[in-house]
Amino acid sequence: MMSSYWNALAAEAGIASAQIGMGATMLGKTMPQRTASYAESFFPLSIGLERAGKVILQVDNKLTHGEFLARKKMMALSHNLVALFDAVEAVSQRRYSGDDRFDRPADPLNVSIVRILADFAINGRYFHLDYLDGAQSPGGDAAAKWWELVVAEVSRRHYGAAKRKRDLERAKLLETLFDGAALVRDSIVSGVALSTVEEATAVNLLNTAVVPWCRMYTLQMVRWLARLLIELGYDGSGDEDVPYFGDFFYPLNQDDQTLRSRKTWTFAR
Repeated sequence: MMSSYWNALAAEAGIASAQIGMGATMLGKTMPQRTASYAESFFPLSIGLERAGKVILQVDNKLTHGEFLARKKMMALSHNLVALFDAVEAVSQRRYSGDDRFDRPADPLNVSIVRILADFAINGRYFHLDYLDGAQSPGGDAAAKWWELVVAEVSRRHYGAAKRKRDLERAKLLETLFDGAALVRDSIVSGVALSTVEEATAVNLLNTAVVPWCRMYTLQMVRWLARLLIELGYDGSGDEDVPYFGDFFYPLNQDDQTLRSRKTWTFAR
């Protein structure tokens, strides 16, 4: 029979996976000229990642010590995804050492993404309102950091010279077609000004090229959490308090190609 603790963990897993799916879907819709488009992704992603990580810690403690962690210990982690993922990695190494399916993704891009989302969760959710009062967030504007650290590095790695050249030619052609009749006064989230149709078009084409890769590196972290949760569900199959987490996280346990190509990550249950 399912216990009240089983129901609580299942509810939390459902919330976490739904938030992550929403964030991953919205990540594919980010627009470099719209700061809000990044927040639409970062809010649910940071919430979902935090809740998934905390479920892992709770289930591990229950299976290891026979009881759940105290609320006070959970609250001590606050929204610090970096510290939380360090704790989750310790669980992974203790339980599944030697099985590379459970190795924490350690590419510099994975690291940058987690740090940006952690800064956003801790200090950045009210960055713009705080800025009005002169406060300076240690993490800065998350959207600007994303463009400077994630988009720039993904572009360097995956926006090939041939594709870049074709896109620049398209941008230049569009500028020619407007023949000076279009006035552009805009900027991207990093603060770089856009003053021509060619510049605006080039930025948008670059963004279209890199978004799938940004999603892939982000969801690699999600896949790691999903695999751990699914395995913990197997480990807890004899415990009436532990659900089978595959019901919630199996759709997020996908190969890199799927992480890049799939645009919609919300699932009906």
